[in-house]
Amino acid sequence: MSSPLPNLTQAVARVARGREHAEDLSLEEAQSLFALWLADEIPEITAGALWAAYRIKGESVDELRGFVSASEAGLKTLTLDSPYRPIVFPSYNGARRGANLLPLLALILARCGLPVLVHGPAESTAENVVALRDHDPSGRVHSAQIFAAFGLPIASDGDQASAHLRRWGLCYLPIGQLHPGIDRMLRIRQQLGLRSSVHTVVKLINPFLIPAVHCAGVTHPPYLERLQAFFTATARSALCLRATEGEPFANPKRRPDLYACAAGNRFLQIPKEVAPLSRIPALPEDHSASATCRFMAQVLAGHTPLPAPLADQAACLLSLGGRCADLESARTLLFQTLSHNTA
Repeated sequence: MSSPLPNLTQAVARVARGREHAEDLSLEEAQSLFALWLADEIPEITAGALWAAYRIKGESVDELRGFVSASEAGLKTLTLDSPYRPIVFPSYNGARRGANLLPLLALILARCGLPVLVHGPAESTAENVVALRDHDPSGRVHSAQIFAAFGLPIASDGDQASAHLRRWGLCYLPIGQLHPGIDRMLRIRQQLGLRSSVHTVVKLINPFLIPAVHCAGVTHPPYLERLQAFFTATARSALCLRATEGEPFANPKRRPDLYACAAGNRFLQIPKEVAPLSRIPALPEDHSASATCRFMAQVLAGHTPLPAPLADQAACLLSLGGRCADLESARTLLFQTLSHNTA
């Protein structure tokens, strides 16, 4: 692939001048640069410099668009015939202070009739990680582990993922099966100890040949605005929220702002809770996969209520995915689905 960049040295010089003086690359330059990066065609020292530079500078919307375009050009796309937009959950952090309830949210949406794909690290990768200064993954429970423990479908490749989605409406797919280049870049973090642009890119890619609804959770507030700007500029559908320990599900104790993006517009779909908590919702006794699975079974059986913030998030996604016309009908469908499971 020919690059519009004058050369990599100049690219590094432009983006690595610190937060105040760094320059943004154009969309075309960013796309070309990231394509080389994904193909492992950038010298290690240059890649390391770019990794650190973007950690400091941050990405512009055009740079993100270029990075995502380069990534999606190399994706092993999934086929899906559905009247509704599939929901895409990027799940890469895991949780250790509380239970990871993303698999529960995904399963409930699938039972309501929406196709749901969760992608992230392979289960073996999630279990064998080393401590890093910027984000210690030790003791975290990842979605892949909960999928395996609960008996939910995990695909070994894209074809199997498509088959699982057709049969079950739900699937977990390791990122290495979607894009080996992204998987390789994510593993570099184990050497450098820092997040990079690729950790944002995985929240933005669409593995499907049809439009999807992205559910993007962020840890740092500035990225909430940046991701909304990206989805607006690309006219993609998305739900953006403050993540729970980096995972894209609403804090079960207090709902964050839920921002929707659709057809080039963005709006606050449901505002955050500001009133004092009247009571703490029922939650798993600990954050382990086994305790989380027991809680999931209780919610699905109707013995334990789904925490209200997760119900609100599910209603937003049912609306954005086209399964329901509005939030009111989405809440009715949720109630009927969980009540039916009780019968």
